[in-house]
Amino acid sequence: MPAVKLSQTEMQYITIFQGVVNVTINDCIVDEEENKVVFVVSEGQAGLAIGKGGMNIKKLKEMIAKDVEIIEHSSDPAKFIKNCFLPIIIRSISFVTRSNGKAATVEVDNKDKGRAIGRNGKNINKVKNLVLRQFDILDVMIKQ
Repeated sequence: MPAVKLSQTEMQYITIFQGVVNVTINDCIVDEEENKVVFVVSEGQAGLAIGKGGMNIKKLKEMIAKDVEIIEHSSDPAKFIKNCFLPIIIRSISFVTRSNGKAATVEVDNKDKGRAIGRNGKNINKVKNLVLRQFDILDVMIKQ
């Protein structure tokens, strides 16, 4: 797994979140354009991070004045990619090794393709960024 480099802002958000709930945070990405912070928590800690009825998320949103998204980490790249796309159901994930590195192809139902990609590609770009940071997988594509 590659070493994740966090900015000062990302480290501040991690500190604030860990003050709200005691979970291990593997990664944090601040998306200023979407006014959102994405936290990657350790495997098995997503429920604890979210809290009963989303209580922890609501508290954190009030504290930082940004939307919050929680993604559960997995040491298995396929499971991590599935977690990144939740609640969209992934049919299959295949990996290929190219000359420049690994890539993943994700298959979803036709009705979910738009949601998987997101407006202006924001969802797929978020997944690509996280997967690159966590596993050195250079590209994630939605199967046509």
